[in-house]
Amino acid sequence: MDQRERMKTEVERWRQSGLSQKEFCKGLGMKAGTFGYWVSRSKESEKKKGFIPLAPPAGSVDAIEVSYPNGVRIKVPALDLKAISQLIHLY
Repeated sequence: MDQRERMKTEVERWRQSGLSQKEFCKGLGMKAGTFGYWVSRSKESEKKKGFIPLAPPAGSVDAIEVSYPNGVRIKVPALDLKAISQLIHLY
């Protein structure tokens, strides 16, 4: 296990422990500043996960309506993601 994986595991253990970073670091034998660095790195990696795919529950939505600021409205099948993407990028 490399250091990044080890620290990811330790950060997760700390989050579940209910201890302060300082208290947790004493048990690890690590400086609080070093551990704080790894905590901030874990937050950055969480933010980089990107978009969360969304899909309507089966049978709940038949169509999606795209409304433009000029008043034009277009309905497309909810599962035609390519068409929806193209309509969004038109404006």
